[in-house]
Amino acid sequence: MFNSTFCLIIVLAITTNVAATETGTELPLLLTGTLQSADRQSIVAPMTDNWRVQVQWLQSESEPVKTGDLIAVFDAGNIQAQIEQLKSSLINHQERLNQLKSEHKQAVMEAEYELNRRQLLLEKAGIDASVPLANLSQYDYEQYQLEQKRARTEASKAAEQLAVARITAEAALTKQQLQIEQTEAELTDAENLLSRMSVYATQDGNISYGNHPWYGTKIYAGVTAQPGWIIAELNRKENLYIEAWVHETDLPRLQQASLLQARFDIAPDQPFAVTLSELAQQGEKRQRWGTALYYRASFSAAALPIARPMLGMGMLIEVATE
Repeated sequence: MFNSTFCLIIVLAITTNVAATETGTELPLLLTGTLQSADRQSIVAPMTDNWRVQVQWLQSESEPVKTGDLIAVFDAGNIQAQIEQLKSSLINHQERLNQLKSEHKQAVMEAEYELNRRQLLLEKAGIDASVPLANLSQYDYEQYQLEQKRARTEASKAAEQLAVARITAEAALTKQQLQIEQTEAELTDAENLLSRMSVYATQDGNISYGNHPWYGTKIYAGVTAQPGWIIAELNRKENLYIEAWVHETDLPRLQQASLLQARFDIAPDQPFAVTLSELAQQGEKRQRWGTALYYRASFSAAALPIARPMLGMGMLIEVATE
């Protein structure tokens, strides 16, 4: 039985022209559609660094799916190669960081040693230069003063070299650390993308393959798709509903309908009542349907004449007005 939570979605709208019979009554408006489910999981071609992606594998439409089952796999060859390359680059960057730490630590230690040596030489030169002229010859006195100036200059240079060594070390290590963080971020993005290349079921149900947006043919494993294409849908056989595309000229007749009934294509002799539950306020253009606008409509039914309805079943809906 089809309870009040079940709905009918009309995927395709075909309308009859308004015609008068010999008695002057209008023919009913006819709409065709398919049975769908409100609880659906869309399998969408993922975004990659390429403008297309291959559907490597799809779960069969004939096999039931359980939550957690693998239902679709997209070609991830390029991504896997990229991940391996990034992992190798990350190892190289980390080794280079350790190498730079060792090199710059040695450079700083050498600069510190040179500064300490120059400071000791400056102290010694200062002691010699402090001897009064009265106790030395004019030549020795002036030589000590010159040595003190030279030692002071060399000590100042050593201090500058130490500061430069420390700044150089910090800049080199920071740059290398940023390189590592960038590679880690790229690796994380690539791994996240790889995880999207395998799609798992988030509910129980059955797979229904989508249609190619250009040719209208069924999508299949092996087809090359563009990111964003709906490859397939996982539907539950509960909470059923159908969506309707109604031509803009037929909206008044649907809104003023006094009787709505539907018939499955496989059971045309078993009509059942349906109710209009929702009608879109904004029309849309449908590819290959012309330039007119079509409006989405939803219908519900209390019961279905088929014991085990299958998703995708076609039906005809009659819209009669007084």
